[in-house]
Amino acid sequence: MRTLIIEDEELAVHALQKEINTYCPSLNVIGVAGTIKEGISQINKLQPQLLFLDIQLSDGLSFEILEAFQNPSFKVIFTTAYSHYAIKAIKCSALDYLLKPIESNLLISAVQKALANSIQEQQLKLTTLLSNQAKIPTKKKIALQTTEGISIYEIASILKCSADGSYTKLSFTNGKKILFSKPLKEFEELLGDNGFERIHHSHIINLNHITSFINKDGGYVVLSDQSTLPVSQRKRKQLIEALKNIDF
Repeated sequence: MRTLIIEDEELAVHALQKEINTYCPSLNVIGVAGTIKEGISQINKLQPQLLFLDIQLSDGLSFEILEAFQNPSFKVIFTTAYSHYAIKAIKCSALDYLLKPIESNLLISAVQKALANSIQEQQLKLTTLLSNQAKIPTKKKIALQTTEGISIYEIASILKCSADGSYTKLSFTNGKKILFSKPLKEFEELLGDNGFERIHHSHIINLNHITSFINKDGGYVVLSDQSTLPVSQRKRKQLIEALKNIDF
């Protein structure tokens, strides 16, 4: 697989090349770029099949590189030296990222997934990532793996998330319910900055779909579909504060 590394730190480039040569013989590194402009130029010139893309380059976020290609024919594995807000955007798009210094086993896993994913799936994920950068809350989407492939959902259409053992059931405003093989904790991390609040060890709700909070019988909320969910004693104060601050 023809591979391009876009990274502005020389030591990081050498370290990644060494790891690739040692553990990923299916990859052929054909070039390196260090800036957004150079990255776009090298992609057009070399036509890589896979990018290792550092999130933060010296001249800006590397998402700008992706915005230059309407229907990219390459796959992407992001890299970063630290965890920040961009990581959540990448997770919401079901894309892979590696924290530097890169661990060999995680590199191998990410490459295996890149090899297995189709270009169509990758394009869907990248489209979701870039559309979410517009930061219009009602338009943000999340990409989730299902048994049939990658499915895209509008975040605003998610009513609640409920634990079902090690799985999570998502309920949507259209009445649909879908079970995903992710624990509730992962959805809490993915949706926490999008108007969702964990109100119980088994439930996360979309605050925009609360119709009332009833402070009796232990405390519970009523949602727009008329369903009710308990609010744990530990989460009650946190929920009230969240309701005060949210822009409905």
